[in-house]
Amino acid sequence: MRRVAYRKAAVKVALLYPSAYQVAMSSAAYHMLYFKLQDEGFYVERFTADRGPRGVEDGTPLSHFDYVVATVHYELDYVNLVKMLIEAGIPPRAADRKRPKLVVGGPPVAANPEPLAEFVDAVAVGELEPLWGSLAQYLATGEEAEELYYPAKGPQPVEVKYAKRIEPDYRRMPEPEAAFSLAVELARGCPYTCVFCMESYITKPYRPRDWRIVLDEAEKLYSKYGVRPSIVALTANAHPGFKELLAEAARRGLRLSLPSMRAELLDEETVELLAAVGQRTLTIAPETSERLRRALGKEMSNEDVLRVAKKAGELGMRLKLYLMVGLPCERPEDVEEAASLVREVRKAAGAVSLSVNPFIPKPQTPLQYSAMAPLAYLKEKMEQLRRAHQGELSFYDPALGAIQAAISLGGRKTAHHIEAAAVSQSPLGYWKRALKSGALDYVFKPRDEPLPWSHIRGFYQPEELRRRYRQFLEQACG
Repeated sequence: MRRVAYRKAAVKVALLYPSAYQVAMSSAAYHMLYFKLQDEGFYVERFTADRGPRGVEDGTPLSHFDYVVATVHYELDYVNLVKMLIEAGIPPRAADRKRPKLVVGGPPVAANPEPLAEFVDAVAVGELEPLWGSLAQYLATGEEAEELYYPAKGPQPVEVKYAKRIEPDYRRMPEPEAAFSLAVELARGCPYTCVFCMESYITKPYRPRDWRIVLDEAEKLYSKYGVRPSIVALTANAHPGFKELLAEAARRGLRLSLPSMRAELLDEETVELLAAVGQRTLTIAPETSERLRRALGKEMSNEDVLRVAKKAGELGMRLKLYLMVGLPCERPEDVEEAASLVREVRKAAGAVSLSVNPFIPKPQTPLQYSAMAPLAYLKEKMEQLRRAHQGELSFYDPALGAIQAAISLGGRKTAHHIEAAAVSQSPLGYWKRALKSGALDYVFKPRDEPLPWSHIRGFYQPEELRRRYRQFLEQACG
């Protein structure tokens, strides 16, 4: 794998992922940045949270770089990002350092960059492709380039940028950990607008790619690396050529890995084709009761779920269900209906895995105005679903959900908590103490404009998000 060699005069860029090395190597964006930065002539080394403050390639200290470029996909990793700077002897706050400059991007940052505003010098708000020219210019010159967001200037109006044409870069770092990163993008965005889904709202509009090109790319990746490619999309089976893609992949003998499916779009033939391309687990997300599900934007009936479960069971496929508790306007009968559905699915499919998550309000969605349910309530409803399932089960800790919400919904004052957690011997312990003290109680209360992220304009204007929120309340609360 050819790399740009170190030169004293070269601009040195640390490519940082604030999580484990294996997670970083599973990120297609991380691979893309690694090669694109070197295409521009920058000297690049990788850094991850578990590898310490020296580069993976040559062991160069993080503090010796001119820029740190970080891609972030999970709000709790903001603490890891700040912790990595501190451990490298770099002042974490932008106002206290001259170099390295810190540039960040990623879905949660695009939705609301303000929790990181005190730490970063520039933010890429949106998708990489339309921002790449500005990012490369900023790194090459050190001067402000249009399209990027500079928090030191205060909250400035900025639009979430999206690529009109998707031209993925499929160069990969050929290491064992990269086996998880052979992702081929089938579509960008989602044709649906489920009112809780942040990624759906910040990646509009929906841009499906030609399925033939996608399949050819998947086949080339498999030929090169010998690893089963993953087809990536927020709603893969909403693609108009999805069934044709599966049929042709099966004809070529190409095994694929597929993400979660919309049950209402799955007929028997499609489920059979999924099995034919090697899919052993079929994942669907009914979330809650049929009544509340429709209010959320999912036109999926319980009958759809059971029909798919029955067919999956006949084909020997394992079924995985995602459910959510603590949704706005949730009633006892909603949770009981979800529990009943789990029992019926188990009878129909046999092998069923259940994942239960708390509703976490996120910015740039209609439910950004909603309060998160109390932790005691969430634990009670999760226990109710556990008793109904009595099988393989996973939960997302409600306390972690509240901490994630506190960061996601926070403004610039959130920097205090992020930094305090980063210097704490137990970051999670710090957050739980803050939660217990009431410092994060804003997540359990409704909110209204102006919001910390009101200056970040996505595909839908705030007025439209508010209208959709009212529509949800009318439908869900009656």
